[in-house]
Amino acid sequence: MNKLISLWILVKPKIRYLFLMYTAFLLYTNSKIISTRSSILILLDAFLIIYTFITLNKNHDKQYSNSFFIISICIYSLIWIFGHCDNIYYFILLDDLFDIKNSKRRNIFLIFHASIFAFIICFKSLSEESFSNSINDIAFLFLIYALIIITYFSIHKLRWDRDKLKILNSNLIEYSFKEKEFLISNERNRISQELHDSIGHSLMALSMNVRYLKAIKGTQKMDKELDDIDDLVKESIDTLRNTVYNLRKLDENLCFNEQVKNIINKFNELDIVKINFDCDKSIENTSVHIKNVLLTTIKEGITNGLKHGNPNEINISVESITSNKNVPLIKLLITNNGTGCKNIIKSHGLNGITERIESVNGSVTFKSPNGKGFIIEALIKGN
Repeated sequence: MNKLISLWILVKPKIRYLFLMYTAFLLYTNSKIISTRSSILILLDAFLIIYTFITLNKNHDKQYSNSFFIISICIYSLIWIFGHCDNIYYFILLDDLFDIKNSKRRNIFLIFHASIFAFIICFKSLSEESFSNSINDIAFLFLIYALIIITYFSIHKLRWDRDKLKILNSNLIEYSFKEKEFLISNERNRISQELHDSIGHSLMALSMNVRYLKAIKGTQKMDKELDDIDDLVKESIDTLRNTVYNLRKLDENLCFNEQVKNIINKFNELDIVKINFDCDKSIENTSVHIKNVLLTTIKEGITNGLKHGNPNEINISVESITSNKNVPLIKLLITNNGTGCKNIIKSHGLNGITERIESVNGSVTFKSPNGKGFIIEALIKGN
């Protein structure tokens, strides 16, 4: 079902224009002679094609204005009544109404659409048939209309539930990311505390032994205290080495390519979104801090895109490049095919990405070309 919905979203604009052009063809062929009425109807249809094209290209988030629905429904209603053509496009407009996110606004336009439909059916049926036959035809057409409404509602309800589930799963994955970061941070704090306690204790004991040496007399006692001091120093060095080793081990476990693939697998397992990833092997040689910044940016880029753009595909690439001034750079590019936006307003997530990239002497830009999809491009000085 999800594939069918995605296919319909893809082909719907083409079908829309196809039926509008087919309507113009019917208006032309159904007229034995090109009368003033048929000319006006063809012009109205041409206007509707142009108006729809402009509106679709302006509003990629499918949140069309009230005027679009009113103008489209009214114009096509006139064509339907006086042009003796099919009413398929009228039901494509009905599908558009279910794309309205605000339920109150959606219900108002559904009532408006149904009222116009009822008026047209009654007008055409009562003017062409006997009264008894018209009543049966009207009842049958209203039944068909109700079934279409139920079908559209069921399909869009599935889409709404799917989108809500996608965001919920995305939030859960984001929580798991933060939990893992919290555990790593706790481990670092534990090791740091261990280093502080052990070295601090040893240095305190060393200080006391030195003071004692200053106070005692006799070579034998002094030799024993010097041996104790030597043992304490060796023990402190061993503790320091072990602690540094444990910290390095935490960092060595950070294989960038593997970490990104683990992130992608979490989303793939839940069938949330298709993620494509490409990375230069040389990125593994960069500092752990930069790799952590890149990882966090990728996580934020995915979850932020799912929450606000609802894409079905995300592309991530990380590569080593050289600037015009021969400065080695790391380029991170995250793109998605979700809903775009005219004006980019930096949310908490985008501000966080900017701060992290700038903390490693990098720069980041956010784009939504022609209101389609979203692009995050970051450049960081390589090291």
